Amino acid sequence: MGSIDQAMQSDHERLDRILAATAQAVEAGRWQEAREALTKFRRGIEDGHMVVEERTLFPAFEGWEGGGEHPLTALLRKGHQDLRIFFTEMAEAIGAEDAEEFGDLYSTVQIILRQHDAKEESELYPFLAEALADHGAAVAEEMERTARESRDE
Repeated sequence: MGSIDQAMQSDHERLDRILAATAQAVEAGRWQEAREALTKFRRGIEDGHMVVEERTLFPAFEGWEGGGEHPLTALLRKGHQDLRIFFTEMAEAIGAEDAEEFGDLYSTVQIILRQHDAKEESELYPFLAEALADHGAAVAEEMERTARESRDE
């Protein structure tokens, strides 16, 4: 069982691989495979990763920082909202079998995710790994369980 920063960074990497596989399937015109990969990605990020952050990590951070929404978590929440819109648009592009539109969206999402993940990995996760009594091991375990479940589907 690792610390929260290790588990969350590992999950970022896992999700990046799934999204890259989606893009490869689109480039090859394997639309059903692309749909399945994007569904797996969205389940992992929207129903797993983001939920853990929004329900557990952000409130824990805000509690340590004096309660109430903190500028960092406000920014990260806004990023999640924006990304969800892009993920929906990516699904629509795959549904329309529009590789060009998907490619444009994918390029944008990669940039946003890279910046978003870097902020979490440099500011949020290290703080929580130090602040939480168990170094976030309980949340790390939950993240690893969520990742296992999405692999099994």
